[in-house]
Amino acid sequence: MNLRKFIRAWFYKEELKDALYYVGLRVGGTMDELIDRLRFEAKWSLYDFLGFKKDEELKEMCQSYDLTVGGRKKDHIKRIYDFVTSDWKGHEWKMERIIQEPGEEIEPYRIKRHEVFIAYRRDTGLDFAKHLKSGLEREHISAFLDIADIPKEFKGKQTWIKTRNESIKKSEKFLLIVTHGVESSKELKKEIQIARNNNKAFLVYRHHTLDSQITINLEREKMDLGDFQQISFDSKEDLLRKVLTALR
Repeated sequence: MNLRKFIRAWFYKEELKDALYYVGLRVGGTMDELIDRLRFEAKWSLYDFLGFKKDEELKEMCQSYDLTVGGRKKDHIKRIYDFVTSDWKGHEWKMERIIQEPGEEIEPYRIKRHEVFIAYRRDTGLDFAKHLKSGLEREHISAFLDIADIPKEFKGKQTWIKTRNESIKKSEKFLLIVTHGVESSKELKKEIQIARNNNKAFLVYRHHTLDSQITINLEREKMDLGDFQQISFDSKEDLLRKVLTALR
């Protein structure tokens, strides 16, 4: 089993950045550069990579490979390690997602349950969203952010849309970052509609420069943000602080 492919299949880029930060190495670069920095500069082995995962994620790996789930974290690590380093010839049917060629179309990518789905307008809210996701996950609050959690090779494909939509459905809360122009973002409207259709709890955070009375025209209704409890924020640090206060 190619270690790089395994890591790309089971690790998000933000997790690798957190790992590099933890060991005191530079966190910038492509996914492959982050992996290589951990492997060769930090001298991480497969055991180290697995040890950095939460036990719930290790259980998910065990379940995906039909391995026993139960016991302590080190038991899950050993089962996965033994499986990954064993002869994979008899397990090719389980490896469809991991060994696929780059750019190959597949079903929605390993949809995990998240506590929060972060919805934002790309051109005015991206910095807020990225800082928020990073800060939440440092506090062990799982947050989905499309630009970080959907593989780049899915961009422009139907798989990207499926993955995004399923992630909304599987998230506990829908966190809307209200920045300039949110009411005219087509993709954001689709996300809001899916969240409404699935009765998701809305958390609305509005930049302090905007009026609270913003109307968003959805498919079959008009949604007035003034009907929601809104929390105003003035910086990305302020946003993170207030979201953490609400979620704790």
